[in-house]
Amino acid sequence: MIVIVSPWYGPDTVGGAETQARGLAQALHRIGVPVTVWAGTARDSFHAAEQNYYPAGSGKLDGVPLWRFQPTPTDPRGVPPFFQRLPARLPPLNSFATHELRLHSTLLSSDELYAAIQAAPAATRFIFMPYPFPTTFWGALIAPERSFLLPCLHDEAYAYYSTYRYLFNQVRGVLANSHAEADLVRRLYGLPDARIHVPGEGISLTPRGDGAHFRQAWGLNGTARPDLLLYVGRRDESKNIAHLLAFPREYWARRGRPLRLLLAGQGELNLPAGAGALIHDLGYLDEQAKHDAYAAADLFVHPSIYESFSIVLMEAWLQGTPALVNGACAVTSDHCRRSGGGLLFHDFGSFAAALDLLLPQAELRHALGARGRDYVLNTCKWEDVARRTADAVLGST
Repeated sequence: MIVIVSPWYGPDTVGGAETQARGLAQALHRIGVPVTVWAGTARDSFHAAEQNYYPAGSGKLDGVPLWRFQPTPTDPRGVPPFFQRLPARLPPLNSFATHELRLHSTLLSSDELYAAIQAAPAATRFIFMPYPFPTTFWGALIAPERSFLLPCLHDEAYAYYSTYRYLFNQVRGVLANSHAEADLVRRLYGLPDARIHVPGEGISLTPRGDGAHFRQAWGLNGTARPDLLLYVGRRDESKNIAHLLAFPREYWARRGRPLRLLLAGQGELNLPAGAGALIHDLGYLDEQAKHDAYAAADLFVHPSIYESFSIVLMEAWLQGTPALVNGACAVTSDHCRRSGGGLLFHDFGSFAAALDLLLPQAELRHALGARGRDYVLNTCKWEDVARRTADAVLGST
């Protein structure tokens, strides 16, 4: 039996790790691996105030058994009452920075969950995701010999905390979404290869985008057909939106080429004055409209530095759209190198050079997009990801 433990899980839950948890649980269920999900009652991190959005208790979602646990406050240090009653199970608190533990006092914790982990049969294997949450840190420490982290790890400040170095070194294994993420685990925590697995991540391979329909619907045809650059994802600093807005504007000003930058996703977007002729804010798109946008774009631009996999990059490649990614992101850069599906930029000069090369050459764009699509079809089938995950978790010795 595999138990996936996630702070949030549900049909209305959004977020990369949360989407991955649901896709993995469904895929494990489809291939016949006994799996259940343990999650909290809140909706997701974007709706923190909705603590009881989903009802507590047991049920099923997509045919997968699901149990929702009740939250429990921690003390000001971030230590759950469950562990205070079992001092022998406490990690070496004195070796951790105070602010690291205090972070846990602000995030979801649950004594009900910890008691269930302790009472689970010895054959149970746990997958905790993502890494920087009390449910993962404290939950995995209850049964570390039966626990695996699916961390969704980025090269960010939290990753350098002593608490997480301790956690990664206690658990049975780590499940990385990409080879670059696995390299980061090795570099930060010094784990041996035998404890690091790369099952990858899956996406739905069935969507088919209609680019012509999208261009017509958004008035993007005309006599001077503009080149379309597309970004899909959160619009915040963590995704390096500043460069996304600045570089195409500079290129447009210098080259004068008919160009449009399309932005789709959630989050506040403060456009610079006078940018309306270049930038189109598409807002939130439903699934079909999103894939239509991928198919319509000449180039998918991904400026983010912090990724562990990048679903949107795979979705763009699925529609045969080549990519231009930030060379400072180890994960998306590695995907491009392995697939041949895109180019890297490091600054405005390399960004402009990539556009100068790709925008006039439709055949080259199509060739790169086809390589990206082949890469997705070969690596992102959910059933294959589920088998690799089950082999790592259930076959680990």
